[in-house]
Amino acid sequence: MQIVNKESYVNSRNVQGFLDELYVRYVLHANVTTKQPLNFSAYARSISACPIKAVLFADERGPVIAAFNAEDGLAFDTLSTVMKRQFSLDPGRNYKKQLHGFSIRHLPPLGRLYQIPMVIDEGLIDQERYLMEFDGKESFIEIDKKGFKKLIQGAQIKHFTKSISERRMPKIDSPFIPRKEHKVKNMSQKTNSLLSLNEVKSRFNDGVDLPVIPTVAQQLIFMKSEEKFELLDLVHLIESDPVISAKIISYANSPFFSYEGKLETVQEAVYHVLGVDISLNISLALALGQEFNGPMKGPLGASSIWRHAVYCGVLSQSIATKINNRPSLKPGTAYLFGLLHNIGYLALGQLYKVEFKAFNKAVSLNNDVSLKQLEMSLLGVTHADVGMLLMKSWGMPMQYALLMENHHNGEYNGEYREYVNIVYIANLLLKRAGIGDAEESEVPRILLEQYNLDEAELTNMLDIVMGWHDNLDHLAHQLAA
Repeated sequence: MQIVNKESYVNSRNVQGFLDELYVRYVLHANVTTKQPLNFSAYARSISACPIKAVLFADERGPVIAAFNAEDGLAFDTLSTVMKRQFSLDPGRNYKKQLHGFSIRHLPPLGRLYQIPMVIDEGLIDQERYLMEFDGKESFIEIDKKGFKKLIQGAQIKHFTKSISERRMPKIDSPFIPRKEHKVKNMSQKTNSLLSLNEVKSRFNDGVDLPVIPTVAQQLIFMKSEEKFELLDLVHLIESDPVISAKIISYANSPFFSYEGKLETVQEAVYHVLGVDISLNISLALALGQEFNGPMKGPLGASSIWRHAVYCGVLSQSIATKINNRPSLKPGTAYLFGLLHNIGYLALGQLYKVEFKAFNKAVSLNNDVSLKQLEMSLLGVTHADVGMLLMKSWGMPMQYALLMENHHNGEYNGEYREYVNIVYIANLLLKRAGIGDAEESEVPRILLEQYNLDEAELTNMLDIVMGWHDNLDHLAHQLAA
């Protein structure tokens, strides 16, 4: 934990200034880092404080902020009943000025500051110490019972939560166990390739039995390009596809996110856990990926591909957050590209079932030979080529095709190179942990210098991600199921 002087921490000045005006004593816990991916509730427990969750609701009568113990589940119907209102979750767009720029995902329970009425769950009353979020960067403010009573002066006290009897904590301490070594059988010196690039190109050009891009995926791509849309529009779009809806809810309920309640709707999953950016990107990856029904098992089966995708997505997002000299870079997009970059394997498994089954088996028997070499000598086409052809056949934005084609090209310097380079670096790092299909594991110095990245920092990122392996494997299972 790091505690900094309140005058020096610019991002928290609105909260601190308001608390000062009320003469509320507080402690600022800034940039708290632990091994857990989302650590608000866990950190509160570690300092014996009650974590406060604040959620913005609204109806035709206006907005209300509901505050409750973050370790309890909010009973939405009960809240509406006890308040005698017809509430729905509110994305906050109509109340930006009132909310002083705070994200609705990390909203401090400061109704008097926003001039928005508050309702407080009975479970928050008479705690000794409280912890609240305020900026989404692992920075929290701690107050005592006396200070909390000042904050909630004038609020209604109701009961609208459901207790969670068993707290689900992610397993983070087990070391990553590398895959076992297997005896290798030699390939025949003379091999006829199973396919050819020209043959695959011809099939894509002719459109023979190609998977069709789902309507939901098209709408998600449009929504992503627009960037400005209503949260409920995204929720309704996800809900229009039962498979994606079920996986989004299951994904958000994963131990990786450490949510203490039980999520039962897409709206709850998006609002309470995933947020707009991750929800949109996961839904898009699911919409594109669910079109394929190739083999599940083997080194290139769907289970392995999604596992690699999840690790690469999380690591790519982590790398993107550390790059400060590219202000337009979006970590959420890096996460999406990490998830999708190997979709070419899924397409091969769908379009060429017999050939891909034989290739999948050959890879399992020859794990001392690089995958690229096996692709060229035995398969006759690379997953990068197939992924690129698939993106073009679907009419996807150009950056998707460029990513598929170049994610193993360490010298790529064309359009959207930042995202291509990030996925390339993530794959090099994962190679050190025995995951993925990169040929090397050393990050070129030119890329480190280009993005002001530090090798030791990257190694630490990899260690943290691998520390989450139980939870990431669980996420991958949800996506591949």
